[in-house]
Amino acid sequence: MLTKLHKFYLFLFVILIPLSLSSCSTWFTVENNPQKYGKYDHVPQGGGHYKIGEPYQINGIWYYPEEDDNYNEVGLASWYGDFFHGRLTANGEYYDMNSLSAAHKTLPLPSYLRVTNIENKKSIIVRLNDRGPYVEDRIIDLSKRAAEDLGMLKQGTAKVQVQYIEKAPLEGNENDYFKNSKPGFLRKIWRTTSSAFTEL
Repeated sequence: MLTKLHKFYLFLFVILIPLSLSSCSTWFTVENNPQKYGKYDHVPQGGGHYKIGEPYQINGIWYYPEEDDNYNEVGLASWYGDFFHGRLTANGEYYDMNSLSAAHKTLPLPSYLRVTNIENKKSIIVRLNDRGPYVEDRIIDLSKRAAEDLGMLKQGTAKVQVQYIEKAPLEGNENDYFKNSKPGFLRKIWRTTSSAFTEL
């Protein structure tokens, strides 16, 4: 017999797990997309394929991917991190929460977008390589690093302006856009140290 407490936990599991996944890229099932790279591993850049995609349906809503060189929208941004780190993105790259990347519902993959935090005026370039988010009026899902750089990590969401720049190269990011996007010295040391300890 299930106690009231057990029923409550079961209810939370059934309700909250789908909601937690729906804010990010829910185009895949976790079973078919294992985590290949850990939190402190080096995640390779690029390696996917160019994709616009066919119309698709999420939670009863249809989305229509297309090229839009004039895309310039204001809306709510969110971010996604650990759970999706090291898993495949919608265009076959690997998501790295420590790089400047993002997910969008319809724009071509991979692309470069400029994202500006309306409140603090901070602005960055991100590599669009994933689909999402699928929650309310959110227009873009950012990597953890992108959220940090825009000053919106703690609050979780922020009002942003998103502007399409151009198609991104499949092999990875161009230095002109991402001069400061590589992991910092301390992060490199932390990754190396953590990897060494896990092998003991």
